[in-house]
Amino acid sequence: MGILSRKGKIKIVKSAYQQIIEHAKDSYPEECCGALVGHVMGGRKVLSVERMKNTNTERAHDRYVIDPHEFNLIDKVSRSQGCEIIGFYHSHPDHPDRPSEEDRKSGQLDYSYVIVSVKGGTEVSARSWIFNDEKAPFSEEKIEQID
Repeated sequence: MGILSRKGKIKIVKSAYQQIIEHAKDSYPEECCGALVGHVMGGRKVLSVERMKNTNTERAHDRYVIDPHEFNLIDKVSRSQGCEIIGFYHSHPDHPDRPSEEDRKSGQLDYSYVIVSVKGGTEVSARSWIFNDEKAPFSEEKIEQID
């Protein structure tokens, strides 16, 4: 079973998608990270994103670390608004928009991971990934931008 063996879909509001792309460009040449906020019932849908600080000061160019306090705050606010964190996004400066081994090791079940490749600070591409089994590789989710 390969990395692209199961195709799912994630819908992302266009303005949220643009915020992800801009954050990736703004953070170049370091990795950015943030939370995907929305719903999973009736299909995965991202309504908004929350920029998060990459707390990895030693390897910010190729690793991101999320502050658990920041995660908890975003989670609490999202839930108070009837939403939840359904995944995360981060950038890969000058690397492909595919999950790395480190991404897989630190990934959590059932979360979507949007990865943005940023080449030279301007050229971008983005893909989303998920895994539903601890032993399975990531599978790609088609990104559909919606109004």
